[in-house]
Amino acid sequence: MEVAFRRATNRDCEVAQHIVDRALREYGLYVVLDAGDVDLTDLERHYDARGGGFELIEGAAGEPLGVVGWRAAGVGEGVGVGVGEGVIELKKLYLTAAARGRGVGRRAVARVIDAARAAGARAIVLETAAVLTEANRLYRKLGFVPVQGAAAATFATLTEQCDLAYRLELADAVG
Repeated sequence: MEVAFRRATNRDCEVAQHIVDRALREYGLYVVLDAGDVDLTDLERHYDARGGGFELIEGAAGEPLGVVGWRAAGVGEGVGVGVGEGVIELKKLYLTAAARGRGVGRRAVARVIDAARAAGARAIVLETAAVLTEANRLYRKLGFVPVQGAAAATFATLTEQCDLAYRLELADAVG
């Protein structure tokens, strides 16, 4: 599937919110803009200003097919686990139904791995929900392992809808 990754700005917040909410609702979940998904209300502050990136994934005709967002773990949250400690969060990866199962998610994660390595990170962490079976299968296939506590960095305490945390040591990642 032909796709392009485009840096998102705050003008894209509504599109990003729609993609994430639609994907979550397919699994009985929903966007929580005042808590776990507050980052979708100001992409530039939550990603660019934190040394990360947020991208829209678009099809050949420019149609939105997904989002991917990453940033230094814990920066500005009082957690104390940031890029200085070499940990990056894969904060968002959501695809439309039309893009799933076509290698788009794998390409998106590869972009995050490349960005993390370029930033000098040693690990990537993420949180997800067990009900997102395709996402969990992808993360495990790419070498992410389930973790808890300190190994989960900023995701040591999971959010209401997310019940799993994963970690990828970049020394172990295929690149």
